[in-house]
Amino acid sequence: MQFGYGKAALAILILAIVSGGGLLLSSGSSDGRRPDLIFATFTKEHAAAYKPAVEQFEKDHHVKIQIQVVDQRALQGRLQSAMSVGAPVPDMVELLDGTMGIFCRGAIEDIGFVDLTKLIHSSGLYDSLVATRFTKWSSRGHIFALPHDVHPMMLAYRRDLVEKLGIDVKKLTTWDEFARVGREIVSKDLDGDGVYDRYMIDLPQSEPWALRALMLQRGVGLVDSSGAAAFDDPRAVDVVCWYIKQTQGKDRIAFPCGWGQNLAKSMLDGLCLFYICPDWRTSQFQADVSGVGGKMSLMPLPAWDSGGIRTSTWGGTGLAFTKQSRNFDLAWKLAMHLYYDPQQLGLRFAATNILPPLKAAWNQPQFDEPRAFYSGVRLGRVYAQLAGDVPQEQSSAYMQMTEAKLVEAFANCALYHQENGEAGLREYAQKELKRCADQVRVIVNRNVFLKADAQSSAN
Repeated sequence: MQFGYGKAALAILILAIVSGGGLLLSSGSSDGRRPDLIFATFTKEHAAAYKPAVEQFEKDHHVKIQIQVVDQRALQGRLQSAMSVGAPVPDMVELLDGTMGIFCRGAIEDIGFVDLTKLIHSSGLYDSLVATRFTKWSSRGHIFALPHDVHPMMLAYRRDLVEKLGIDVKKLTTWDEFARVGREIVSKDLDGDGVYDRYMIDLPQSEPWALRALMLQRGVGLVDSSGAAAFDDPRAVDVVCWYIKQTQGKDRIAFPCGWGQNLAKSMLDGLCLFYICPDWRTSQFQADVSGVGGKMSLMPLPAWDSGGIRTSTWGGTGLAFTKQSRNFDLAWKLAMHLYYDPQQLGLRFAATNILPPLKAAWNQPQFDEPRAFYSGVRLGRVYAQLAGDVPQEQSSAYMQMTEAKLVEAFANCALYHQENGEAGLREYAQKELKRCADQVRVIVNRNVFLKADAQSSAN
């Protein structure tokens, strides 16, 4: 095989790849001892939460564990490069939601992570955890990472303002009722300047995270179990049309509060009353908007249909083991200690508010402890009660492209609504979503490995 740009360019490419792998994997430690395991993660918060448990594990097993914190983009790129050329890689790697598929574009046997499927079933983990969380870390029926979390979704809301307006959140059981209350009671121009001063809910107009979560609650993910684009399902069309109506036009009930200081100011001012809130976001609100402490509470998402599920999910982390791991048995023991030891998980939930997928852990006392920030609820218990209804989300080697095409279709539908109103919106949305989904399917169908595996599974 020849490299079309010449030997010099090839040498530079190999040097860059190997250097990138070297940046990812450092074999030394502060005391000069070579670590027995190297664990890479993309978030310093996880590394800090794991530190006490890792120190105890080191004492119990007389080993040295090195935790590396690497920026997500760098971790992903360097890991891909290092695996491609056989350069050193960490023994264990935490991956961000939506990135597993990037490593699974080729044949199953060529994936650089250990296939955990048989071990997960034989060890009883599959039945002990919230099983829907495995699909996020799977490809073609094979599981390549352990789920770190469940991330059930609720609505956080300004309880003081909601009660002042006479709104009974127990009656907000469907999204249609939620929107009706928003239009009739909440979203108003209070000072007569022609601009609304208060809105029912924070929903972004250009970011896809809320739309994806609401589609998932409706039963539609970005992709189906085969990895093919699925966002042109008729139920997705319903969600897109509903979402557009709530975020633009004279009947809108939503405002895009954004992130950081803008979001904090909106919450403090009561610009929006309700905020989409997976478990991890409760901790962010506590840290960033302390001024509304004691004024906030939580409720399940309204359902799309009466009696339907009242939660969704947003985000996730998975722990994968590289095939180059020097001691898989030790890595597996560390993973069980960090991820699925009930006592560790109780302490970690108290610090992070992240619900673990191990159902037995929910009996720890920390899950029943009140949070002064959220009045009237036991935070851990209300999220745990929704965990069994969290919809499963499929993985795909083309997840980023699929999401980009959903955003393209949604943007075009929003423009149509601005120009034409609701007349013909559903028909236009159906065609636009199908057009964009078909474009993804064309690209996915070119992957001979995925195509061959799909045909093999069908036979």
